[in-house]
Amino acid sequence: MRPGHFHMGLDIKTNGRTGFPVHAAADGYISRVKIESVGFGNAIYINHPNGYTTVYVHLDHFTPALEAYVKEQQYKLERWEVLLDIPPDLFPVRQGQVIAASGNTGGSMAPHLHFEIRDTHADENRNPFLFGLPIVDNLPPVLSRVGVYDGDQSVYLQVPRLYPLAPASGVYTVPGHEVVTHATKVRLAIGAVDLQTGSANKLGIYSATVFVDGKPVNGFTLDRFGYDLTRYVNAHTDYSLKTGGGPSLEFLSPLPGDLLPIYHPASEDGLVHLNDDEPHPVRIEVKDAAGNTSVAAFTLRREGPAPVNDQGDLFLPNQVNVFENDEFLLYLPEHALYDAVRPVFQNLGSTAAEPGSVPLSPVYSVLASSIPVEDSFTVSIRPPATLPDQETGKYVIFETGARAHHVSRVTWSKGWASARLKDLGEFRLLRDDTPPEIRPLGWTDGAQLSRRGVLSVAVKDNLGSVNGFRAELDGKWLMFSYKGDVYTYHFDAHFPPGEHVLTLSVYDEAGNLTRRTYHVSR
Repeated sequence: MRPGHFHMGLDIKTNGRTGFPVHAAADGYISRVKIESVGFGNAIYINHPNGYTTVYVHLDHFTPALEAYVKEQQYKLERWEVLLDIPPDLFPVRQGQVIAASGNTGGSMAPHLHFEIRDTHADENRNPFLFGLPIVDNLPPVLSRVGVYDGDQSVYLQVPRLYPLAPASGVYTVPGHEVVTHATKVRLAIGAVDLQTGSANKLGIYSATVFVDGKPVNGFTLDRFGYDLTRYVNAHTDYSLKTGGGPSLEFLSPLPGDLLPIYHPASEDGLVHLNDDEPHPVRIEVKDAAGNTSVAAFTLRREGPAPVNDQGDLFLPNQVNVFENDEFLLYLPEHALYDAVRPVFQNLGSTAAEPGSVPLSPVYSVLASSIPVEDSFTVSIRPPATLPDQETGKYVIFETGARAHHVSRVTWSKGWASARLKDLGEFRLLRDDTPPEIRPLGWTDGAQLSRRGVLSVAVKDNLGSVNGFRAELDGKWLMFSYKGDVYTYHFDAHFPPGEHVLTLSVYDEAGNLTRRTYHVSR
């Protein structure tokens, strides 16, 4: 489970080095190539006759023929980041054929190969541990705690009761072997990691099932779903608890707005219903894909009167939710929320703006940054004063969230500035007239570049919102790759010997442009 997404494949270590040969898993053809600065980096997709697609990610480079084809398409499109659909007859492969070299590109934090298996037609990821790979695993999952929630109340309007789990007589249990609650409906969550023989890494668990009085109530199995659902990791886990510095917990029943197809409820809501004050034995079985199993066992008992849940006016999942006053509007589409939340509008006043920008509104919030959302939503702000250059000015909405900040250029309508965002937090309207900076790395205007293999520049924006980069050599597009804020050109035939004019242009999210021209030779 990663921030904002599931890890959808298997990471294969490469001894901390790049450049190992990557072989096709089976016969097929290269159907797609992806190049991006984050995420997959350099990736190859192979379609196979049995209806599966294998994906090879974070590659350093491709085989020469494929490398030449990709570069030709990049120059034709004048884009370094591409997603290329390749005709089936262009690059057929046989099982074991070398297709690339392993690398550390994209969002990779260390050299490795990320490997996926997908259903080609449905474009759904399958758990690669289910395909008979020669991976030894004799270690069961390790359980750390169980979380207990009032099932009649939103998980975002309560703090769970956490019970540590410790092994005793072959099973994990809580102190005193009993959990007492006032709730008549109980939602359970588990804190657990999986281990693998020969590795120090902590992996995600494959499945968990809850039994009450010996009967299955609910659980989940992580065997298949697509990238279109991967953000639902924020619903499967207690996002608020984790972002607040608490432990990682996985819910054993779906939240009302969770559309992941991983759960298998035995009842309509998958919650534990306590209709009496008797102790009920609970058993939670946690498994990895190899079948290694760990068990938590304890009794669950209701005690005392059920709590009164007067939650007030709420935003509810599975419906459109809108907050609006004279200065601020928040529009959440139907599938934005996972569970109910209480909107609390705050005008936090004026604080120091980001360097190089001018604040045009106070800082606003309605929902805390610890509330996760699935879909993009709209924020609109009406500035206190009329801005004469609304349509031409460089205006953005700046959002500060739980993990990072985001910048979105606004559109104007009837005096309101609106932007689409993906994370809740604190919002303000800014004017940003500060263009990005371009800084050559190790070379200057007039440089002789014959001895260099690469040419690099660093690009920086005051709001961290670089939105476009273009390089031209003598008026023709030149391909720079980039990772982070460093853009790099690898010398090739597109930069012949002689005197040249190199022009670099950088845009930020607000539309500010910096253009620099350099006279260089090779």
